[in-house]
Amino acid sequence: MDEGNVKSGEVMTAKLIEDFIESMREKNRGKSSLDNYNRILTSIYQWLPKDKILDETTGMKRRQWLLEEKGFCHRTVNAQMSVLNTFLRYLGHRDWQVDEFVRVSNDVQPELTRAEYLRLLSAAKHMGKEKTYLLIKTMGGAGVRVQELSQVTVEAACQGMVKLDSHNGLRLRIMVIPKALQGELLEYAHKESIISGSLFLSRDGKPLSRTMVHHYVNSVSQEARVDLEKANPRCLWKMYQSTRDGIQANINVLIQQAYENMMDQEQLTIGWDM
Repeated sequence: MDEGNVKSGEVMTAKLIEDFIESMREKNRGKSSLDNYNRILTSIYQWLPKDKILDETTGMKRRQWLLEEKGFCHRTVNAQMSVLNTFLRYLGHRDWQVDEFVRVSNDVQPELTRAEYLRLLSAAKHMGKEKTYLLIKTMGGAGVRVQELSQVTVEAACQGMVKLDSHNGLRLRIMVIPKALQGELLEYAHKESIISGSLFLSRDGKPLSRTMVHHYVNSVSQEARVDLEKANPRCLWKMYQSTRDGIQANINVLIQQAYENMMDQEQLTIGWDM
């Protein structure tokens, strides 16, 4: 490579990860540590865009994504940043390392229950705060994250689905808007004379900032008898994920039971000892 050219990034490959793991093995790292390195670096590799380029912004972007989109606890985020820093040092890019880690509190991050979520909705309705009600329901009921709210448009509500683009195109997903929420969003758009575009806007017509969304949700916490530290978008997102995971676990149990029943019936007709 010509020394006059500036190298703007480093391509992350599976071979690089393997070589790094081998170098750590030679330094007598334990199996659990090696497995952890491999798991985290593979996750980062899959998260990167198609070009798989690492650069000086990768660490900060990854940290922000883990905190804001995935809702991971601070210790988990710091652990991932530590592994990434070690990998970047191995590649000779100490200048790309994340210097500022997230402060870790000794307190466990509070979790919003489904009952508390429903109380937030009820409080917003009782207080006549329709926008707050819809924000809470869109985030906690449909699983829309703060940075995706501007993409919930009149057009999306009409179609009953929306293609959500987050992290500058790195993450795309199709979200079906539940029918109950779809009808409420369209009714809200009609009452507010919003013909097209985003449904959640500030008074000056701009997308709601994260601070404003926090304020809307916080504003009904006292009426809902929900701790202020739970009335926020991150807790709504985690509650949504937990609800989905619980439903999926129940479905998996039913599938397994159905399969076992099918096998039992087949055993009665064609079992070896039958």
